[in-house]
Amino acid sequence: MSSNTTSRVAAGVAAGLIVSSVPAMADTDGESAQLAPLVVTPTRMAQTVDESLSSVSVIDRDEIDRQQPRQVSDLLQGRAGTGLTSNGPFGKTTNLSMRGTNSDHTLLLVDGVPMNSATFGGAAWQYLPPAEIDRIEVVRGPRTSVYGADAIGGVVQVFTREGEEGPPRFRAFGGAGSFNTQEFGVGVSGGTAASRYALSASHYETDGINVQDGAGDKDPDGFENTSFSGRFSHRLPGGAELFATGFRSKGQSEFDGATGQEDWTDHVFQALRGGVRGDLTDRWFSELAVSQAKDEQDTFDSSGGESWHYTERHEVSWRNELYWGAGHVWAFGGDWREEEVDTSSDYDETSRYNAGAYTQLELDLGRHDLGSSLRYDDNEAYGDNVTGQVAWGFDATDRLRLRSSYGTAFKAPTFNELYSPFPSWVGNPDLTPEESVSAEVGARWQGRRVYVDTLVFQTEIDDLIAAREVAPGQDQPFNVDEARIRGAELEAGAHWQEWQISGAFTYLDHEDRDTGNELPRRPNESARLDIDRQLGDFSVGATALARGRSYDDRPNDTRLSGYGLLNLRTSYAITPEWTLRGTLENALDKDYETADGYNQPGRAVYVSLHFNQH
Repeated sequence: MSSNTTSRVAAGVAAGLIVSSVPAMADTDGESAQLAPLVVTPTRMAQTVDESLSSVSVIDRDEIDRQQPRQVSDLLQGRAGTGLTSNGPFGKTTNLSMRGTNSDHTLLLVDGVPMNSATFGGAAWQYLPPAEIDRIEVVRGPRTSVYGADAIGGVVQVFTREGEEGPPRFRAFGGAGSFNTQEFGVGVSGGTAASRYALSASHYETDGINVQDGAGDKDPDGFENTSFSGRFSHRLPGGAELFATGFRSKGQSEFDGATGQEDWTDHVFQALRGGVRGDLTDRWFSELAVSQAKDEQDTFDSSGGESWHYTERHEVSWRNELYWGAGHVWAFGGDWREEEVDTSSDYDETSRYNAGAYTQLELDLGRHDLGSSLRYDDNEAYGDNVTGQVAWGFDATDRLRLRSSYGTAFKAPTFNELYSPFPSWVGNPDLTPEESVSAEVGARWQGRRVYVDTLVFQTEIDDLIAAREVAPGQDQPFNVDEARIRGAELEAGAHWQEWQISGAFTYLDHEDRDTGNELPRRPNESARLDIDRQLGDFSVGATALARGRSYDDRPNDTRLSGYGLLNLRTSYAITPEWTLRGTLENALDKDYETADGYNQPGRAVYVSLHFNQH
């Protein structure tokens, strides 16, 4: 087997494997040429971004440190194909829409563990702490034929920090800022030639802002969150590797209740995964893993008392990769998962299982690359479903790569949509799964220090699930005949001398074919520009965000105005290990909303001190 194939086997162990960014390479003119980073989320196998047949973006730890985010949404908003809405800042409900699809059409993975709620459908993005994250991979476009249900719009995978060979390295940080915000954290990592480990913990709390002017009290709605993450791996004498990852977030978020009193939600957000992986032969790699995901939310509402929604998912997965020839890979495997819910109201059903089997084929044909995937799912609640995808790539030149793909996907109805007995939201057991067909054509130009990625796409969704009023104050989900979404994306970046620049633009044309209206909370245009400059021990940077108008509701009666934001940042390296950082967010003090009636913060200042042992 070639050395290139061997490295791919070692790197492409699973979606839960951390793949570090490729280091810079010396260029002939004395500057550094940045190689494209490795990714594993598009196919579960390691490949560079410019080799991928998917549209994928990477946010690494260096970028997270530069941008100094308070929330994960700060890192994701305005990215190509990505739209975010929230019911206020700091731990309030946050929804991510990929390529104009519903928020529950984006699958969140934490170290390979699916984290979408079986009751609410979407993922609890607001409980992910940036301090625990090593990198984020954002894959746009359907991935149901790889990961199963929920990935109509795309997949976002969050990787926690991992250790490297060497003595223990410690890190710590502490900070404070506007709205009586305080944060701190510690971590340690290291390893030997056979074993690696990383452990970290962080805490964030803020008084927040008054999220709703016309509801509840006028006091700020605070948020606090304590998180832990850990990663361990050990290579056995025979070559097999044992691995384990864990993440847990726990805290409380306040909101305005209907009675004018302060109410709150307690949460637990947890992902655990472990298993064994290794080469069965010199061409056959295999991984067997088990995982558990928890999403628990206890709500204390003075108008309705206590209610709770607990989701727990257990999964067993087996994955295999067979390598042959010059870069050909055949992957196959299966997974079995069981979802269980526990709620404060009686549901007709509280558990269901899903058994899935899939196969993938990646062919390297010189200047041409072909990829295909096929998956079969059998679900206890809604029956079986077959999804597939085909993709083609062509190296037009050494720097220009063309690609196209066509794929199908589906989304299963949630327990709330099927069985909810709540007076304001009545379940509909006659719902059918949402099904989609997507196609895209794109091109990526990769220079030594510059890249440009652009594409156009179209997605058609049949039986889209939406809500309608069936009685005063009572809604019920139903299947819309069809929704069509067309769009274009542009992403670009450059690293020249001491400058780092990246930008993204998204255009969407979306329609509910049942009514002719636009789909709610999808801006037709959005853009993001990040600029950073290193000045010796100092660095300065800025992020500009722009978002076009949208509608808050399905009838298009409530319009949300577009807006633009400017965030500024700076840092100073006191010593090689100590760094002082500061941000000025919403520097122009703009008033804006991403959901009708929910405020967002005005101008805010944050300062933090970081220690990172090298």
